[in-house]
Order: sequence, then structure tokens, then C-alpha cells
Amino acid sequence: MAKNARFLGLDISTTAVTAGVRGTHGEEDLAAIPMRGTRAWHGQPAIESDTLTPMLAEALQQFEERGWSFAEPGDLCASVRQHDMVLLGAGGEVLIPFITWQCHAATAEVEQLRKLGAEQTVGRIEPRFILPKLKWALNLEPALAGQIRSVMTTGDYMALQLTGAARLSASDALSNGLLNQKTKELAVSAIQMAGLDPGWFPNPIPSGAPVGTVAAGQAAAAWRKVAEMLQGWTVRAGLGDNHAGGVGSGLADRETLVLSLGSSGTVIRRCRPDAQLRGNAARFEYFEDSLLLEMLADCAVWYDRFVRAYNTQGLTYDELNQLGIRAGIADLRFVGQAHTDQGWQEVYPADWDSLSLGAQVLSTQSSIAVHMLRLTKDLLGEVCDTGVPPIQRFVITGGLSRSPLIQSVLQAGLRRLIPACRVLVSSRQGPLANKGAVLGALFTAMVGTPDYPDLASVIRQLCTLHEVQAPAVAPEFQQGLEAFLGANV
Repeated sequence: MAKNARFLGLDISTTAVTAGVRGTHGEEDLAAIPMRGTRAWHGQPAIESDTLTPMLAEALQQFEERGWSFAEPGDLCASVRQHDMVLLGAGGEVLIPFITWQCHAATAEVEQLRKLGAEQTVGRIEPRFILPKLKWALNLEPALAGQIRSVMTTGDYMALQLTGAARLSASDALSNGLLNQKTKELAVSAIQMAGLDPGWFPNPIPSGAPVGTVAAGQAAAAWRKVAEMLQGWTVRAGLGDNHAGGVGSGLADRETLVLSLGSSGTVIRRCRPDAQLRGNAARFEYFEDSLLLEMLADCAVWYDRFVRAYNTQGLTYDELNQLGIRAGIADLRFVGQAHTDQGWQEVYPADWDSLSLGAQVLSTQSSIAVHMLRLTKDLLGEVCDTGVPPIQRFVITGGLSRSPLIQSVLQAGLRRLIPACRVLVSSRQGPLANKGAVLGALFTAMVGTPDYPDLASVIRQLCTLHEVQAPAVAPEFQQGLEAFLGANV
């Protein structure tokens, strides 16, 4: 018997297109297609545009093969890797590959924009943002300026192909220096400071608002198959992946802070759009609020790099976790990180190779947790306003959050920062568990429908959490851990 799909959440990440579906009776399923089409543009990471639609079609076909039907129109939303830049010509053709967040080449352009005062309206600017990145691209290929008719993100491009409507999702636009942080309107002055044409950018639209309805008859040939499968579905304005991760993790109020230990590590909290900030955190949209973010560029990626280099015994992740918990606390070492031309690299202590594998696991996981705690400490002090509600809850999510040792270190560290806080992890079961970005897109697609009038109601019903249950350890281990945290956080 067919399962009728009612909501669809997509996560277009650097590594995969992942889709989560929820049926009319609450059934859920997941499909993931590894990313294809990666390439370089002027030596910088990029992805070919023509690989997106076949990957989406493949994910939908997997669902149909498992008995899912998309014949009845529903609501869909996408979480997209933030900072993707899409340039379209007069006929809607893609002019260059999608330049991804991994491109950090626009350093000179960032410094110029900072000196001109662009950050006064658009917030902190980084080289991966579209505002400086587009200026960088035009400096390399000036002829592009005469060809560009539209600039948008990958999520906006997908919505355009499915509905024919060109809009600029506020979630990603705010995280790319394109919108005024307080008004969420196009940042015309900052765009002009960069020597760009404000007319290239579509009108902004709030995240989760309907962009349009899928119309197969109007879709370009390359997109017709996906459009036919989703005929009549409502496409909602998408979210950047950090925004989506917050939604999927249960960030429903200003008293909660989320630590996500995925490929990169992020620490996020909500605040009022007009809040006075210290200026150290990146600032994105979070529906009617702002989302403040601090990032550890390599998190689970760092741990996977360690496992490839040092797990010569071929142990599973669970077996490594147990080795780390049983290791002697006297062998705990701090591992630093340094940025090189090849990206982030670990700075190991001199006696590293003499340590047992368990001690290396203990040290690596504990050090990653410390780096995340440092970011948390910074973010706790980011809002300067008086009378701001204090953070009372921490939610830990992402792949590395499943490690009992990581949970134990984070719980101990967070309670050093805020003694009376609650430290929570997801209780969610099933195929979408720990898929924060997918859940964030799925939850956003549900907001405003009859059973889910607002975000809080979605999170309350579908994002269950429980207190961290740290593993039992000897008193001397706990004392050593507290000393380690005191010295490094």
C-alpha cells in the first residue's frame, strides 16, 4: 500500500543530497545520494549545476521504490550549504559552476568592504560570503559583469527551476552580506560599495514563506522529471544549513544554545534582530529573530582524519569510544589546531606517538570538545544588551554528539560555564534521527499547516530531547577532566 508523502525536507550539502519525507500518518523515511560534479573554478572549490536535478530525481525515485507516493501535493523546503553562489545569464543559463563555501579567496575584497564600512549594515563579512566572493569572481573575469542577469543561492536556483519564481531566501542572503541585518531588505549600499549591481538580486523572501507551486509544464527540460514527480507541491523559501540545523535541533527560544558537532562544529543561539553585539559572531536569519554563530571549521572531519591516521587496528567508532573512556586520565593531552595553506591541521604534543590508541582517542575527543566550549564561552558573551534572558539549556547534536565521552566532556564544561544549566541530546528515533539539517528543512515545511501553526508547536511535537547521561567514571578521572577543562577553557 502506498504511503502518501505530505512533507519533504531536502539537505543539499557538500557531500550529499539528502531527503527526508514525512507521510500523512507520521511515517518517515530517508534517502541520500552522494554529491557528484565537484570541480574547481580558478583553483577554488565548485560544483557543476547540471548534477543537482538528477540527484534530486534519484532520491525521489528511491522513495517511490519503497512505496511512497508524491501524487497528492504537499509542502517542501530545502536546507542548502551556505554561501553557494549561482550566476545566471539573460536566458536563465548558469554562467559558472556553483562556487561553494569552501572558497576563501576573497580576502582582499573583504578588507576593502570593511574599510568602506559595509559591515555597519550587513554585519560581519567573511571571504566565503557571496558579497565579496562575487566581487572576487568579477575581478578574475570582468566580462561576466556584462552577462549576469541574476545572482542567487543554490536553494533559490532550485526553487526558480521548479516554480518559475525568482526570490532570494532571507536565511542565506543574510549570511552572505546581501541584506540589511535589521530590516532584512536588500543591502543596496553595501552591494554598491562592492561595485555590484543591486538589480542582479531577486526580491528577498522570509524563510519558510511560499515561493510558488511546482509547475511541470513550465520547467526547463533538465528539471521536468523532478517537476513532474512533485507537480502541485508548494516550495517554501529555503534555509542555510546552520539555520536548518538549529531548527532540527530544537532551537525554539532565546534561552537555548545549540552545539552541533558535524563535519564542521557550530555553536548557535537566537537573539533579537536589533540586539547590540560585540561583533565576533556571524549573524544569520532565524525567522523573526537573528541567529548568532561561531564555527569550528573541522570537527567530525578532524576526528575522521585522526581515525584514518591512527586507527591501524580497524576498530569501529563504538570500540574507539570505549577505548577512550577506559584510558588513563594521566595520559590526557590537549591537541591544538593551526591553519595552513592546506587547511586546518592538528598540533600534537611532542609525546603523541608514545600514547596508547585509547589515550589518543581520549585526547582527540576531549580537545574537540574544548574547542567547542571555547566557542560557546565566546558566544555566551556576544550579546551586549542588558536584560537579555540567560542561556538555561544546551542542546548537543551532530554525529560526534553520539560519543559518550564527548557528551561527558561537554556536560562538565558547560556546567563550569553555567552551573545550573540543562544539557540535552535528541531522543529522536528512526531514519531521521541526528539529521539536523534535513529535519530543519522538514520542520520549516510544516510550519503554518493545520496541525503545526508555528515553529514552537512543530518542535514541541517532533523534536524530543533528554538529559545527557554521562558514563560512570572513577573520581580521579572526573578530577583530571575538571583540571583539563580548567586549564584549557
